[in-house]
Amino acid sequence: MSLWRVEWLRLVRTSRWIALVAVFLLVGLGEPVLTRYLGQLLRGSTGDTYIHITVTSPQPSDGLTSYFSNITTLGTLVVVVVAGLAFTIRANPPLAMLYLTHVPQRSRLLRPRLVTVAVATAVVALLGGCAAAYETAVLIGAPAAGRTAAGVAISAAGMVFAVAVTFLAAALLRSQVGAIAVALGAVFVVVPLTDLIPGVRNLGPNVFTALPVSLQTTSWSTDDTWSTLVTAGLAAVCVAAGLWRARRWEL
Repeated sequence: MSLWRVEWLRLVRTSRWIALVAVFLLVGLGEPVLTRYLGQLLRGSTGDTYIHITVTSPQPSDGLTSYFSNITTLGTLVVVVVAGLAFTIRANPPLAMLYLTHVPQRSRLLRPRLVTVAVATAVVALLGGCAAAYETAVLIGAPAAGRTAAGVAISAAGMVFAVAVTFLAAALLRSQVGAIAVALGAVFVVVPLTDLIPGVRNLGPNVFTALPVSLQTTSWSTDDTWSTLVTAGLAAVCVAAGLWRARRWEL
């Protein structure tokens, strides 16, 4: 049995795919519903005639903005955990010994895991975005096709970037918990801190991951192009560095 088939079976025969699909589809189907009926929920929750709540009618962009805002956090968290469990081969010493002795080439061992997780993540992210767009169109109104497609694609690419960061963390650390914690710290702490660096605050991955939301109300800019290229470059660096480090693993 090839390593590619092993990784595919590992994904579909465990609960990992369920975690990915459940989170993205639930958020994708649920956020437009919450956006559509938020006003009624707020008015019904006060129970006080002296409190007046004014809620403007939701626009199609509001449903997608709500989805992208929440999935950027919750979806990334789940993706990092799933990727961390897949990439930390050395966390189980007996199994690591079996893999590393039978497949001496580290890139041949890790490439199927990396590609399988990255593709699965991109697919479920696209499904979640399509679900959000569908629910928004049904409940609120048809969103702008171009902005919606760009937002969904960039959201999926942002999840793949999180997979690349986790891949590097798992290559550096043996522990599953340690690798997941470092990856989450890099995505949720280090990346946002780049906004504090003069000259790069509008060009880094933090801007890229926020693009799905901002594109619902603004047009594409030159800085957005640069942030996309920088994020793609950093993802490639993470993968290359992870493979380089894996070649130096000791049994």
